[in-house]
Amino acid sequence: MATFNKKISKKVTTTDSFFGSMVRGIYPAVVENSNALARQVSLLEYLLGEYMDCNTPWAEVDHVLMPIRMGVRAHWILVHLDIRNRCLNVYNSCCATIRDGEVRADVQLFALVIPHLMANIDVWQPVILMYAEYFMNDNMERMPNPFDATSEKIYLASQLYKHGLHKINEGYESDPDFLSRRERKARKGANKK
Repeated sequence: MATFNKKISKKVTTTDSFFGSMVRGIYPAVVENSNALARQVSLLEYLLGEYMDCNTPWAEVDHVLMPIRMGVRAHWILVHLDIRNRCLNVYNSCCATIRDGEVRADVQLFALVIPHLMANIDVWQPVILMYAEYFMNDNMERMPNPFDATSEKIYLASQLYKHGLHKINEGYESDPDFLSRRERKARKGANKK
């Protein structure tokens, strides 16, 4: 609807249930090393509008709607990413039985991974990423004041360079369980020949 209905004025896209599974799968590695996202090509393809057939690149929209199946319970929530305001809004239809604490614990994964993803496609500047890292690690009191964005960008660039060298030496590949639309079409075309 958001792609083809001209009556909808908001610039919005969505994800599918696999997105949440992929975020859950990569979360432990991102906690350990934020550069782990470079291995997860499928997640970046969501943001680039290449994973799903009727998807729009996140850089071209203001909102992303994500249906998320909670990890502990068989319950779905809707997570709304407001790109301009850089915040997640959570909609829980069973707030009487599934408390905010349970939902917050599940959404925290996305609150860590999404800023890293957004920085990878240059939608959010790395400064936001550093704020998120200080916040997620409960280190807000250790964040330099004033915050030296230039030093942090140099640090991020050096970490990305270091990771790139490691990636070349180790030969990372994307997760074969989740194929992008482009990969599915290529395989389908190869099978027809």
